[in-house]
Amino acid sequence: MMSCLTDHAQESERLLHSSVSFALSEGRNHEYDEPSPENKPLWAQPSGRSPTVVTVMFILLAVVASTDLIALFYMSRILNTAYADLGTAGLEYANPYHGLAELYSSGAVQPPTIKPLLNTPRVVAQVFSDRPEELAPIGEHDLFTKAFGTLSPHEKHLQVTVKTNTIAQFRTVDFGMEECSLVFRLPGSGHRIESKEPFQFDPRSVFDIYRLESSKPLDVRTLSYRTRPPMKEKVATISPRAGEDTLITHFPCSWSSLHTFEVACAEGSNCLVDVWSSQNTTWGIYMFQHQTI
Repeated sequence: MMSCLTDHAQESERLLHSSVSFALSEGRNHEYDEPSPENKPLWAQPSGRSPTVVTVMFILLAVVASTDLIALFYMSRILNTAYADLGTAGLEYANPYHGLAELYSSGAVQPPTIKPLLNTPRVVAQVFSDRPEELAPIGEHDLFTKAFGTLSPHEKHLQVTVKTNTIAQFRTVDFGMEECSLVFRLPGSGHRIESKEPFQFDPRSVFDIYRLESSKPLDVRTLSYRTRPPMKEKVATISPRAGEDTLITHFPCSWSSLHTFEVACAEGSNCLVDVWSSQNTTWGIYMFQHQTI
């Protein structure tokens, strides 16, 4: 009887020990397990609306890009309105000689005697009949220095061959000098040539000079044989001589007016002239203005 009671007590003790061990084990497991979302506090629960890092970066990038586009559009609008090219080349020259015509016509004052004025061309450029789309050369003698940048010497180039024509444009200046003469001037053997380019001339050359229809200043940046102004009339055919001034024509030239001419080889002539002028030498095609008051 005592043996049975002892066995029963030992079995009860073993079961109790097992239950306690299981309970402790479950407690440890619950202590280290991640709590379920339902059991987390509200501040620790994830929100489905919170943006990710990629979303934030995308929004910032879109804002920066939009700002840049708006700034570029605004700058473009300013350049196209406030700083737009209004075509000032077509504007008339303001007349600074108010009252002079009335003064001299009244006879109260006698005008002084003025010698003819040498008028140099505003534009001299070459165009090429065998390359009609090629633009006229610009800045052939330009120099670049570190101290001053690009320097453009005051030089004009007259070059005429079978395939090369020269276009020259003049603007008349000064009041009461409204009769003009067009002149071909070439250096002689005793004249000084300042340019490093040699003077070339075939004395058998014959040239045709044409007046071109142009009421606005020429833009050399767009000038070519194809885009040159239309021909208005043939002015003269000349055979110039080295060391002499060869008169081409006389014509009336009101103050501030533009006059454009083209020099080309005469038909059948294997002509050649190539000369540079400088600030101190005047070779090529020029215009004299004569007193008319």
